Amino acid sequence: MGETQTEHLVHQRHQELVRAVADQHARTVTQDHGDGVPDEAFDALMESAQTLMTYEKQMPALLAEPERARSERIIFWSWRIQSSVAFTLIVTMYLLGSAGGWYFLVVPYLLATFFGWPLKAAVNNHLARRNASFALHVLGVLLALVVLGVVVPWLVAVLVIGWFVVAVAAADGQEAGK
Repeated sequence: MGETQTEHLVHQRHQELVRAVADQHARTVTQDHGDGVPDEAFDALMESAQTLMTYEKQMPALLAEPERARSERIIFWSWRIQSSVAFTLIVTMYLLGSAGGWYFLVVPYLLATFFGWPLKAAVNNHLARRNASFALHVLGVLLALVVLGVVVPWLVAVLVIGWFVVAVAAADGQEAGK
């Protein structure tokens, strides 16, 4: 379901609940004959108002769901793709016999990407984790270029700093996301 369609349905449901509260209020007012409102009418009004308030609390999560689902797919595939990049680099280094000691970078990268596989996108952290997943691709390309000798080896420092940034971004809101 598209983002605009979801937004439309959420707002449409909200308007229905607002109308239900207004209708119940109108019925309650018509039942007031100067000696108070019957308990049943007041209870029905309170119940419809409670339903509206509960739905209004859920609205932010409902409106964010399409973006969260998109982030979930990006996170799912990014970490798996980067695991395959690391594995391919290990195999390539082995077959070419030109490891040059780069296993100390590629093996931890492979393990770290495996640990990223179970990451989930919650409403409160999906953007941070999506951005971390995009940054992971940049680091994967940089790692491949360093290991294959295309760029200068001192960029290892950039890789290590980048890994820390990705780790912090991926862990953002982890307790709340469980």
